[in-house]
Parts: sequence; C-alpha cells; structure tokens
Amino acid sequence: MLTCTPFAEAIKVESLDSHIYRVNLVKDFCIGAEDVKLGGQLSTLHLTLWQSGLLSEAPWINPKISRRTVLAYATLTDQNAFSGITLETGWQVSPAAMLPSPLPDFAVMKTSKTGDGFWEEQTPPPGVMFRSLHNWRFFLPRSGPLEPGVVDMWVCRSNGERVLQSGLPYVVDSFPYNIHTYLMSPELRALLETPRDGSGDVKVEDAHQRNEQRAGLWFPTIVLNLEVKTAIPEEGLEWFAVRVQSKLIKDGKFDTDVIVRDKDGEVVALSQQVSMIVSMERNTAKRSSAKPSL
Repeated sequence: MLTCTPFAEAIKVESLDSHIYRVNLVKDFCIGAEDVKLGGQLSTLHLTLWQSGLLSEAPWINPKISRRTVLAYATLTDQNAFSGITLETGWQVSPAAMLPSPLPDFAVMKTSKTGDGFWEEQTPPPGVMFRSLHNWRFFLPRSGPLEPGVVDMWVCRSNGERVLQSGLPYVVDSFPYNIHTYLMSPELRALLETPRDGSGDVKVEDAHQRNEQRAGLWFPTIVLNLEVKTAIPEEGLEWFAVRVQSKLIKDGKFDTDVIVRDKDGEVVALSQQVSMIVSMERNTAKRSSAKPSL
C-alpha cells in the first residue's frame, strides 16, 4: 500500500539532510513509501519524492499535476545487529586501501581558511550559484592529484556539525567545484596549468577555454547506488576521507566510483554514480513541456 507523508511530519521521525537536485524546486514536497519486501533482517522500500500540486490531506498528491522528482529503492537493515562471515580481502592489504599520505593536521584544517600546507581547501569562485557546495569543506592535495585521475580529499561540514548515518547520501554526492581538473588526464591538466602567454598554442588555449566554461555547466546525478559498509557512531563523524575516480567522460556523460572512509581508514560507504554534463540553463529554466524522448 502506498502512503505519502508530508516532509514536515517525516523529519519528526529522523533528521534528514536534503540534497537539492534542481535550483528551482518548489518549497513543498512529500515522500511516498511503498513496502516492496519486509523481512526480519532486510527490508526493501520504494521511495518517491513528490512535488507540485500537493494536497492538504490524503492522498496528498494530484496524479495529474504532481511530479516524481526523485525515485529510490532502499534496502534497510540494522547495521549493528547484522552478522555473518568476515574475510580480509586482497584489496584491504593493497596500497589502494591505505589512507592518502600524509595524514592531515585536522586541528589546523578546522581553524585555517587555507589548509595545513599539504592539504588545501578548495572553495568555489565568488558568485557561484551551487548552494550545496557551501555546506561542505573540501581539502585536496595542493600540488595536484596523488594518482592520475584520482581525487583524494578530506571532507567535513562547513558549519562544524558531525555527519550522521542519514547524511551519507549527501557525502557521496558532494564534490568540489573544480573536481574535473583532478579527474582529467595528466596531459590535459598540464595544458591547463600552462599560462596563456600569447604564443598561440592552440591546445593550451583550448584547455583554458573549456575550463572557463565550467561556471555555466551543471553536473546532475542521474543514477546513484550507495552501499553502507559500516555503521556510523550515533554521535556522528566529523571527517571523512573520500576517494573519487572516473573511468570515462564522454558525450556529456561520466561515471564516478566513490569510497568513503573514516579517519582510521575504515570503509564507511561505497557509491557508484552516473552523471551528466549539461548547460546550467537546464537547471534554472522553467520546466519544459516537451514530450519524452522514448
């Protein structure tokens, strides 16, 4: 049976972090939950975030007007009560499983506006309209990627709050404004770091021009898969080591693999995503009434 709970009522049960996928979303929305399979250890829910044309009483939505803004399947369990076989994998003893070196001076980074010398805070340029970016502090290697095409960063909330279990989807889908400069190949990054000197180097000029287009681009997440590996303490965690890698950026689409760990190197969550690169006008313009492509 489908039920739809107003958001104001839903947050009374558990505090949620909200990730806005569209700048021009309407204020009111409700969350519908359908129990696909309820079990003793695992339960699966079909969740729908509805907007526009909401009603003040059940059934809460108007099928002719209301829009499904976000769809999700959630498999739920009690991480603290979950038990079973545990085996150390080859990845766990490989260099890839090690935290990025050197470890940061967290006390310095917490109070500094620049970082600790090795880890440098990446902030969006003035006037950038991505409000969600201002909810986080991202610290990346000052000298560039530690490995080609791999983004290693330390992340914390900008307001000093700890991140709870419910905030993990927000963690895995939050990236610094200039993440593309870390994902690109070393050759392309070298062109971008080469100053424009008027020599007429076509490749250098093209790299700078494409980078300047970043302010007018939007990277919407189309599909996001999240697996929580470790239960976060009830009081939450302050810092996360996040590693991001993209294997192919082509035709305005790209993939991302995300690993989230705590300060001790424990894997907290894994995420795989598919995103697009489109004009910012797709996010700010009024919703089109164009027919679906399929």
